[in-house]
Amino acid sequence: MGTALIIGSGPAAAGVALALTAQGSHEVTVIDVGTTLEPDLRSVLTRLGEADEDSWSPADLARIGLQPVPARRGLLPEKRAHGSDFPFRDVGQRQGVEAGGPANDAVVSGAYGGFSNVWGAQIMPFSKATFDRWPLSMLDMEQHYRVALSEMTLAGEEDDLAELFPLLVPARSLPPPAERTERVLRRYGEHRALVQSHGITLGRARLAFRADECTRCGLCMTGCPYELIYSSAHTFDRLRARNRIAYRNGLLALRLEEMGGVPQVVARDTRSGRLERISADRIFVACGGIGTTRLVLGSLGLFDEPTYLQESVQFVVPAVSLRPVGDPRTARNFTLNQFNLLYDASGEGRDLCQVHFYDYNPAYLGSLPPALLRKGAGPALAAVLRRVSVGLGYVPGWASPRVELVARRSRTEDALPGLEVGRQGADGWPPMLRGLVLAMLKAAPALDLWPVVPMVSVSAAAKSYHFGSSFPHADSRGARVTDRTGRLAAWERIHLVDASVFPDVPATTFTLTVMANAHRIASETLEAAR
Repeated sequence: MGTALIIGSGPAAAGVALALTAQGSHEVTVIDVGTTLEPDLRSVLTRLGEADEDSWSPADLARIGLQPVPARRGLLPEKRAHGSDFPFRDVGQRQGVEAGGPANDAVVSGAYGGFSNVWGAQIMPFSKATFDRWPLSMLDMEQHYRVALSEMTLAGEEDDLAELFPLLVPARSLPPPAERTERVLRRYGEHRALVQSHGITLGRARLAFRADECTRCGLCMTGCPYELIYSSAHTFDRLRARNRIAYRNGLLALRLEEMGGVPQVVARDTRSGRLERISADRIFVACGGIGTTRLVLGSLGLFDEPTYLQESVQFVVPAVSLRPVGDPRTARNFTLNQFNLLYDASGEGRDLCQVHFYDYNPAYLGSLPPALLRKGAGPALAAVLRRVSVGLGYVPGWASPRVELVARRSRTEDALPGLEVGRQGADGWPPMLRGLVLAMLKAAPALDLWPVVPMVSVSAAAKSYHFGSSFPHADSRGARVTDRTGRLAAWERIHLVDASVFPDVPATTFTLTVMANAHRIASETLEAAR
């Protein structure tokens, strides 16, 4: 029986683990920094999950319901998971990362489950046309999408989005939508041809959560107390419970090496500081787009020169409806993405912008003008909340400024290289975003969904977390391109498996393809070894 080592525990790592354990031909070890929710907050979460909602303690709710925390200028507030910052906390994996200007420096997670602890749970495949510039096709990906969708538990509907984004697996029904979402989708159905003539298609959200168990308690965005929203930690919990993998936490990968055909990783124990060299027949690197890039640059000595990543730039577009709904603060709704707006700039199913629209959640209040929150402003605040939706959108990576990384040699062997994070090119609106906003304005009378153009904002570099393409798949291996199993020319048995190998980073939902492509890489690697 062979041995395999996976570095990381995010969705890419989960995809690899699913493939390797399904075959049963390898002893699988996972090394991970592995930060988890603090024990006192875990106790609160367990207490809420086991109790009737009518008996939930306000003090417990306040502890796990911490709203996003304001970050640096140009960055959206940083989410919390059950009241904790553990998905972002630096326990060594961010040491030496320096952000230029307003760029995001919290770009590598040390958490068990990675950033899937705080993601928005949106899951759709990439469109068929997206793969036209990849050395593989949608047909190559379909079976791996199905594995990932089944593992994540898809909730969604067959609607107009399915023309470009088929469901691929049976889906659980979504909870009833919020009143405003219901109205917008109804108006879309009544004016479909007109809206689509502007390049816009609408449909319900596609989400990775056990929707049929949802009680609509409204805590989705701060952490579901029933843990119904998928995290890759769930996959690893299950595999560990069944003794399908050996999991070792507290290990930070510092260098990759391959000598005499034997791949190795040098890792530091984050508790003792001790260095350890770990070998296996194959190593699968799943540290996230920037985490993997940093590890590879340091391992290959690629210092002091820029490396560019595609980023699907993130933007926020508030929207108002002229016809108010009831006060959303009194409604019982789930607060994940309610519906998607898709803008096809070219009509070919590739140059797509996607906007995920959210109904009310308390995080809105921190973004409103202070005057609306003052004593006596209650009627005005209610009038605003009855009309406002917020869209979180993305522009494809090939139509967005790129993220620029520069690795700097570390002075010691027990540290990762320094990493400077910035943006290549000017900040501001990418041209495709202008096209989207113009199309939304044209469709607004039909949908009663008016973008508030002066409040549209573009996030700073590396804030979308949809970045990759530093070592993209190509038809053959090279110094900076990988073959279809994620191997660079320097290595035979070390495979990069996360978004660092994406040839393109579309604007459409990202994490599903990260997991599915990692599953494909591991599956094809096993097949080739037979």
